[in-house]
Amino acid sequence: MTETTPLLSLPYILPSQAQKHVTHNEALRMLDAVLHLRVGIAGLDMPPVSPDEGERHLVGAAPEGAFAGHAGEIAAFQDGAWAFLSPRDGWTLWDAGTQKFLVFHDGAWLEVAPDPQVLPFLGLNATADTTNRLATAAPATLFTHEGAGHQLKINKATAGDTASALFQTAWSGRAELGLAGNDDFSVKVSADGAAWSTAPRIRAADGNVGIGADPTSLKLLVVSSGDASLGNRSTSSASWCGMNLFDHAGSAAASFQYGNPTAVAFTNEFVVATRHGSIPLKFYQGGFAAGNERLRIDASGRIALLNAQVGVGTAAPEVSAQLAVESTTRGFLPPRMTTAQRDAIETPVEGLMIYNLTDHEPQYWNGGAWTGM
Repeated sequence: MTETTPLLSLPYILPSQAQKHVTHNEALRMLDAVLHLRVGIAGLDMPPVSPDEGERHLVGAAPEGAFAGHAGEIAAFQDGAWAFLSPRDGWTLWDAGTQKFLVFHDGAWLEVAPDPQVLPFLGLNATADTTNRLATAAPATLFTHEGAGHQLKINKATAGDTASALFQTAWSGRAELGLAGNDDFSVKVSADGAAWSTAPRIRAADGNVGIGADPTSLKLLVVSSGDASLGNRSTSSASWCGMNLFDHAGSAAASFQYGNPTAVAFTNEFVVATRHGSIPLKFYQGGFAAGNERLRIDASGRIALLNAQVGVGTAAPEVSAQLAVESTTRGFLPPRMTTAQRDAIETPVEGLMIYNLTDHEPQYWNGGAWTGM
């Protein structure tokens, strides 16, 4: 027969034992110490100066004084002295100091129900880990308002860190949006989770938008190593695609369009047009300085070439010539008109050439009269 109980190590009263009450009272003191275990302070290293009879504490990891050598044990003040009890797996206690319920497991006291404000991990139908400390597996996750608006906040420590939402297929990244390594908002996509391409990027400093490049000084910058397209595309043969430019009032000011609009008379043509009837269409080369305007079409449809030499049949007209025509099959055709149309010209310039359909001959203005050639 053993001398103590197997679980609490309470002493047995042995046959023919003298002073049986001593053994009995010792067992009662041990039961009194561990039953409904409540400690005033958990992790106490130094014994209190004036403990009350029956006071109990959970000894800390670096005990001193009367607690020395009893780390992790239960200290009970009984009959004017400290008695120590070694916990076993499954023992539970209430820590009155921190208002926590603890259980002894694998040589350590663990919190049974952690404070929901400071949970180290939380898994909802999924297993959380040190990286994914909040994990959920469900058909959907709902975040809703409490009577007004609702924000989902993703915060990072410094500009060089990442705050983003990552979308995956079979745990391999396919798209990411947010602040990736800087404070510019970007959208990235990948076909394999390894090679990534940045689609739109919006600069935090000025709101400039870049596709394929950093829009340092332009509100919109599109750069492509291949074909770059901007506009809309329709599968309807009676539709059109293109791009509109708007003025400060929000009205369409100019259009670049291609297609087959049923409301107008062209079919599958590329059109560049101003949308305001009084605004001319101008073409510049080398910037918007006055001397760089090359071509102008005014509201009445008159076409003017400015600061330019025009070549017909040649890519390099002479600098001294305003108009150069080179052809091995065709010559230069002057305007064809009747005598009445010729005489309606208000101020013909000297040397102006026409073909008179009434007289059936070429003519020119010699500065004072029309002369046949």
